[in-house]
Amino acid sequence: MPGKERKKALVLSGGGGRGAYHVGALRFLEEHEWFPDIVVGTSIGAVNGAAIASGHNAYSLWALWRRLETKHVQRANLNPLNGNFLLNTAPLRETLQKEGWVNFDRLNSDEAAVHLRVTATEVHSGHLHVFGNSGDIYPSRMRREPLTLDHIIASCSIPIVYPATELHGNLYWDGATVANTPMGPAIDAGAEEIIVVIMTPFGDDEAAEQQHPPRNLLEAASTTLEWALLASFQADLKLFRRVNDLVRLQVENARLQAHNALLLGQLRGLINYDDLVDADGNGIPDLLEKEYHQLPDPIIVAPKRPIPVEQIIQYERAKHEQVYKMGYEDAKRAWREAGREVEGG
Repeated sequence: MPGKERKKALVLSGGGGRGAYHVGALRFLEEHEWFPDIVVGTSIGAVNGAAIASGHNAYSLWALWRRLETKHVQRANLNPLNGNFLLNTAPLRETLQKEGWVNFDRLNSDEAAVHLRVTATEVHSGHLHVFGNSGDIYPSRMRREPLTLDHIIASCSIPIVYPATELHGNLYWDGATVANTPMGPAIDAGAEEIIVVIMTPFGDDEAAEQQHPPRNLLEAASTTLEWALLASFQADLKLFRRVNDLVRLQVENARLQAHNALLLGQLRGLINYDDLVDADGNGIPDLLEKEYHQLPDPIIVAPKRPIPVEQIIQYERAKHEQVYKMGYEDAKRAWREAGREVEGG
């Protein structure tokens, strides 16, 4: 099992050939001595997450991305009429196995670098499944089991573009189909601090207006997928904030109840208020403390400008370098906006 520390979680979205964006963001975080204890990866985020769990850092992972070309990931389906997909992912399987991306022996051992969660969507039910290399802290439906190449490929199996992947006798599509950047698995694993890296502009209408209209069928399908992925994250973030609001109300209620109980105790001569310990300073003496789980808002690393959707299925060095630099700069901006100090100004 990975280390006992579980405070910091990195959630990596889907985005196909734009995955070097994750690596640029990771480089900035590592330079600021922020290292994840938990990684939740969807689609290409599952690939990068598995690499991190295998021991890669931003520099070694970037070395792999710089060499990655389209031919290493996919090839055309020569019989599209006999299947329901356009591209075959057999090259990706070979690349992950032979080019040093993932070490499944380490990933599934006590030497794993992080607690890893990957997601995939069951084709027949549409249910999101979460698979992990360690147990969760809180009750969940996550399936703890040895993670395999099939788990990673299943998470990357974009509907129509790639074939579904068989796992446990069921067919699975890309986890991003229903949840592109799921924060729930990170919280279930024990995270108290979450950084989300998403490849679609978030909360910026001006950036959205800069995107040109789809020019062909592939761009239309990709754009539809892009906004569906963003909508899933927006829903997840909204739920996260509502739960936090509920916890704040519960904490305030508990504080009032605690003070009432203490006042009654003092009136009856049973409690000396000055002797009570409040270690976390939340106004509720530890004697009457209950377990509440309130988290700060996640830091969201997202581009200011849309990354061309056609890059989802394009893997080219020049484009990797472009989004790698973008991920680094966007992480710097998000870090600063969160009130944290950026080294070097």
